[in-house]
Amino acid sequence: MRFVSPLLKKIVYPVMHHGGWLKRIATPGGCAVVNYHGVIPPGYESHDRFLDGNLVSIEDLSKQLRFLKMNYDVVGPDVFQKWIRGGESLPSRAVLVTCDDGLVNDLHDMLPIFQAEDIRGLFFITGASCSDHPGMLWYEELYHLMRSGDLRDEDLRLLSADGSVPDGRGGFHASWWSAVNSASRLRAHVRDNAMQVLRSKCSGGRETSGRRWGLMNVNEVRQMAKSGMAIGAHTMSHPVLSQCDDDECLREVVESKAALEHALGTAIWAFAYPFGNPATMGAREVSMARSAGFECAFLNVGGGFSQRSAQFTFARTHITWDMSVAELEAHMIGFHARLQNAVRR
Repeated sequence: MRFVSPLLKKIVYPVMHHGGWLKRIATPGGCAVVNYHGVIPPGYESHDRFLDGNLVSIEDLSKQLRFLKMNYDVVGPDVFQKWIRGGESLPSRAVLVTCDDGLVNDLHDMLPIFQAEDIRGLFFITGASCSDHPGMLWYEELYHLMRSGDLRDEDLRLLSADGSVPDGRGGFHASWWSAVNSASRLRAHVRDNAMQVLRSKCSGGRETSGRRWGLMNVNEVRQMAKSGMAIGAHTMSHPVLSQCDDDECLREVVESKAALEHALGTAIWAFAYPFGNPATMGAREVSMARSAGFECAFLNVGGGFSQRSAQFTFARTHITWDMSVAELEAHMIGFHARLQNAVRR
């Protein structure tokens, strides 16, 4: 499939999109979900597409939302919630728009676009944002610390319960991801202490706040909620849940709901699994989301129109910086996934 993808992206999907064929073959019923992770804020220059590739430009966000409004039935989180409760039907080609992580640019740069297009989104926030100074996502900061060149393999033993160093046989990104998985096995407070030590060993010069990297604080989350956007939970600290032991995994899920409800004074009914793919969560995490009192939960992979029966495993189309409107549509309606499945057979 990887050899065919450039052809699909550059020729097949644009032709089908502009000809209206993708919309015509979209299977009606259920709800498709598209998911963002923020936007590139004005004045920010990207020097590394690995992390920045999860964000989109403000111009692309506007274009994509306008397309969805003109060609599909964008529904608000309140309508979606009534649907999963069985109390309201959805339009035949319903789409819900979500966003993960709770970066500061969600409020300052994304929200005005949502408001201009009259779209209400569902924003998944970590419990870290229920504080005055949440900093940034720890695994993104770890990426910068490791990139700085100031850390030795020996230093990274702090992030491993057994004192091992990250497996770097696949290069820097593999080493970083190995460290993220190891650190996710630690209790959150132990990981925080280790990150503080690693931070002290680096010479600085890293951008760890601001509209690109910073997380919203509690007052900013309240502003987002008051603007009409819905807020969901995204764990307390965004670990790889599959690496957490049972107690820590349950704490991450349950306490994120409680922290946001305390901060906002309203029920939090939706949950998004961090990273949200089969390697980072499974049946245990689904069971915990259900038992924590959430009404639904979302993956960060897949596409197509999910039925209500997928209540705790709703698929979402993950939007990236290089995804055209045509490719977005092909993923969102499930056509790309169907092609993948056909190739695998």
